[in-house]
Amino acid sequence: MIDKWKKEVNSFIELATTYKLEMLLVGGGAVNFHGYQRHSADVDFWFRPTPENFDKLLKILNELGYEIEDLPPKVKRQEQNISLKFSPSDFNIELITRFFLKKTFEEALAQSHEVMINQNAISKINVLSLEDLFESKLKAGRPKDLLDIQQLKEIHNLE
Repeated sequence: MIDKWKKEVNSFIELATTYKLEMLLVGGGAVNFHGYQRHSADVDFWFRPTPENFDKLLKILNELGYEIEDLPPKVKRQEQNISLKFSPSDFNIELITRFFLKKTFEEALAQSHEVMINQNAISKINVLSLEDLFESKLKAGRPKDLLDIQQLKEIHNLE
């Protein structure tokens, strides 16, 4: 299951890199990048909800085998996220259209970290900065989010 998940996620990231889809790794994936390794059943990306980015996303989804002519109006209005589910595994990619930070997507992107996946130049992602990750986790306020903050502060000798 993990190999299938890795293959699907890597395929998505490669296509996102090729099409220059503007997105940021957030959530548990960003927590792992910043040093606290924990399980997450999905990979969360905050993606910039512009007409150009929606067009890029449609091309990517079609190349991945999804037959989609257009995205739902609720997605375009930032009222709904997109979940890509990979069978037979229970993992998914969550594309978040509205992410609640005190800054714009562009500001968060400027402060993010660009990383290559598996030392592969065609698989690059931008990861939410540690400061922005703390803000997003505090806003979520779930026990696991607060634990993420605590663990990351210990790892980075903060507080």
